[in-house]
Amino acid sequence: MASDNPGRFDLARWLAALSMGLRPYVLLTLMCAFVFLPALSTLPPMDRDEARFMQATKQMVETGDYVHIRFQNEPRNKKPVGIYWLQAAAVNLSGITDLATPWIYRLPSVLAAWLAVLVTCAAGRRWFGNVDGLMAGTILSTCLITVFEAHMAKTDATLLAATTVAMTALMIAYLQGAASTLRPAVVFWFALGVGVLIKGPVILLVAGATIATLCIADRDIRWLRRLHPLYGVPVALLVVLPWLIAISSDIQGNFVADALRGDILPKLIGGQESHGAIPGTHLASALATAWPWSLLAPFVLVAAWRKRTEPVVRFLLAWLVPGWIAFELIPTKLPHYTLPLFPAFALLTAALVSDAGALFAQGAGKVYRALWAISALVIAGAVVYFARLFGDGSATPGTPGCGARRRRRSPVCCVWRKPRAHGRARAVPCAGRACIGACPDRRHRATPDSVRTRAAHCRGRRPPRRARAGERRGLP
Repeated sequence: MASDNPGRFDLARWLAALSMGLRPYVLLTLMCAFVFLPALSTLPPMDRDEARFMQATKQMVETGDYVHIRFQNEPRNKKPVGIYWLQAAAVNLSGITDLATPWIYRLPSVLAAWLAVLVTCAAGRRWFGNVDGLMAGTILSTCLITVFEAHMAKTDATLLAATTVAMTALMIAYLQGAASTLRPAVVFWFALGVGVLIKGPVILLVAGATIATLCIADRDIRWLRRLHPLYGVPVALLVVLPWLIAISSDIQGNFVADALRGDILPKLIGGQESHGAIPGTHLASALATAWPWSLLAPFVLVAAWRKRTEPVVRFLLAWLVPGWIAFELIPTKLPHYTLPLFPAFALLTAALVSDAGALFAQGAGKVYRALWAISALVIAGAVVYFARLFGDGSATPGTPGCGARRRRRSPVCCVWRKPRAHGRARAVPCAGRACIGACPDRRHRATPDSVRTRAAHCRGRRPPRRARAGERRGLP
């Protein structure tokens, strides 16, 4: 609603203006550049699998063999060739001769994450409105796991893009009814084939769980005819089969059999490479992977369940919940496994944030804020403990309540405050300050002298003489 006072800032009108036309896509592109590009070229390989992907692609470019995947002298028959082709294309198109440059191998992940954000925004604008679409793209682009995987030369960001495109096309076919055309079906099957070529059957698990859940919930399978499988299945096979036939015709051994024995079955049977965990691990890790939007996740899910009869909400729940349960039941667990489900979470959060806010203000919200206050205290205490354990003890982070001595409100108290005018907006930053122990403590503020002293101590040298006050001012 427009404000009666023309001099007062109207957030609703401002958001409506930003979400018109192509502006959301421009803003989200700038947002992705802001969160995905920093440190892309300076970070070393952060994961052993990332180094293996980089090395295998480097050997592919050097040898000119774009069919076989090799790591050093051994065949790497684990993941299909899709990600290697994308990384090799980035290397060849860039014209860079130094093949040890890490950022060029990460460029496909950045572009894929950006594509997933834009497609999520387009889906939100189509089914919920312009503002909700912009917010959905913002949520997906700022989730911690999305930012992390965009900096990794692996398959997960590209799988996120393929899954987002495929599920958006499936959503159109499901929600449009008889008005659905052949185009969404072709896009769905093509994206499905690309996803298989990138990371094998993972995308089939997500799409299959969604389709099965919708058929059971609706007690109707007639809508599957809108996917036009007679035309779509050949499209998916046309994407996957040429390379699969080429690699299976002359390789020593069978790629599919090696991938099943060496990668897929070990993950389904037990914890591969010491990555086993109990069911519920993904739910617990979502606190970090979906940060900062995991703060609203319980209330968003409750609001979504109350509106599950609405077709679009039902589809998003079918996308999110069954796939999540399937990943929880798989013994091998890594935080990025659930990334293909995050667009559904982003869309639900953007569409139901107002309903979640109403639930947040009720009785359950008080308990939730209390739990977050306790968590903030525990995390802040852990920061102090590890700073003392691994530091030299010369500087200690401030404690969450230290500001109270200077007549300031404790951040933990801000978390507990009832969300009146802008209370929720204040609670989150204060919770963040409490989590990192960011209350100012002037006794331990870093000065140039203290920094030089600690640096000399780390190098094993004698600390420099501390300058007198007059010398620091340039006086004799």
